Amino acid sequence: MGISAKELAQKLNVSPATISMVFNNKPGISEATRKFVLDAAKQYNYVPTKSALHEKKMIQLVIYQKHALVVSDTPFFSQVVEGITQECNDNNCIVNVSYFIESADKMQQLANLASTTADGMILLATEMNREDFNIFKGLKVPIVVLDCYYDELEYDCVVINNAQGAYAATDYLAKMGHKKIGYLHSAVSISNFEERADGYFKALRKHGITSSEQFVHRISPTSAGYQDMLQILSQKPELADAYFADNDIIATGAMKAFQEYGYKVPGDISIVGFDDMPLCDMMNPPLSTMQVNKKQLGITAVYSLLHCITGDTKERLKLSLRTSLVCRESVLQKV
Repeated sequence: MGISAKELAQKLNVSPATISMVFNNKPGISEATRKFVLDAAKQYNYVPTKSALHEKKMIQLVIYQKHALVVSDTPFFSQVVEGITQECNDNNCIVNVSYFIESADKMQQLANLASTTADGMILLATEMNREDFNIFKGLKVPIVVLDCYYDELEYDCVVINNAQGAYAATDYLAKMGHKKIGYLHSAVSISNFEERADGYFKALRKHGITSSEQFVHRISPTSAGYQDMLQILSQKPELADAYFADNDIIATGAMKAFQEYGYKVPGDISIVGFDDMPLCDMMNPPLSTMQVNKKQLGITAVYSLLHCITGDTKERLKLSLRTSLVCRESVLQKV
């Protein structure tokens, strides 16, 4: 008499999902693991049922909201979710989306997650701090962290190469001849923006440009950034002749405020943003920015999670997606 997929998985010390992926001929498993499972199936007389051959895996996408000042209904995050959904469909997976609201009952939300039948979880952790991850340690499913990284995390992480992007943007401004390069820095602290700060200051050091605190302005990463910049300009500060902004929302809000105060962009002040949101093309002038492949972020998170589910890799990985500079008309060449 044959055995079940669960029993075969227990004998081989692999997950049931590994058995399913082998017999459904899905990618994400090494040839060695595939052969190991197939050989054992013959040995133990395992024959998959018709339902097992078409079994879908459940992927739980958890969107963590600390304050919703960064993670919100914007084209950036909608494209990330689109990438997750596309890759799940391509791999015979169902994706279920839920929110983890920090201000709500955490233990009840955690219990709800623990009670799901998900094979694995993608945690969209953009707004999370180090200590926020502690509550998820008791969950028994594989977890991939998306859009956040800390050295001590014991999860696979899929992130934007924030430092590289900010460095490239600031380096571009310096190569365009700007000597006073300021920073429109988010007033809300998240790991992404702190990594972008590292890239900004590294580029200044490369070009021998002295960093000046008076050119670093703390701006809300939401539409309120426009009002923040108006408040700063009302104090008549000395301004830089070019700025790198932590994201496009900050950059466009600041641009509007500069123009209302009579500054020409890029004639008086050049600006580079980050994310390449659709609004960049709609600005006057169109905004130069760092492009992020948002769909690929989601696709890569699913790919990484499927490897975790199959147990095909034991090492924890940090997968970092590079950004690319999109030159439009918001930067003046001074040399």
